[in-house]
Amino acid sequence: MKVLVISDSHGAVFESHINEIKTHGDYDILIHCGDKYNDAQKFADKLNINTVYQVPGNCDYNIIEKGIIFKEIMGRNVLITHGHIHNVKYNLDALKKFAEENNADVVLFGHTHDQLTEYMDKTLFFNPGSTIFPRKGNGSYGILEFTDNDIKCSVMTLEN
Repeated sequence: MKVLVISDSHGAVFESHINEIKTHGDYDILIHCGDKYNDAQKFADKLNINTVYQVPGNCDYNIIEKGIIFKEIMGRNVLITHGHIHNVKYNLDALKKFAEENNADVVLFGHTHDQLTEYMDKTLFFNPGSTIFPRKGNGSYGILEFTDNDIKCSVMTLEN
């Protein structure tokens, strides 16, 4: 199962980004971790991805959807959030505690505009960075490849 993970696109869905993302093949699921919520469907339409999971971020003022969702992907409990609710710009302590309380195997989040791939205990914490406003370097997005036994994580760089 191949999953495209995007966060913090802030209304910028560029053809150059779409073309770069397409170079890595087809995707089964698109997950958007907030800021801007409506960009998820724009990316999905351009990339022909039918399954989309998205959460609002702190800049999605007019969206009343839940800021946290759980989805099962290949037997793993995946927590999707933007991260501002758990103050991830300061540290991951609150998010880690919430993940533990909810038996999350994978935590996908954004908000910091910084890439992160880290296992804490047995939980994968993954932030693809920002497609348009990275804190360091170029914009980025993530690819997760779920198999029965493993999850392969990649953060891919975009030319901005």
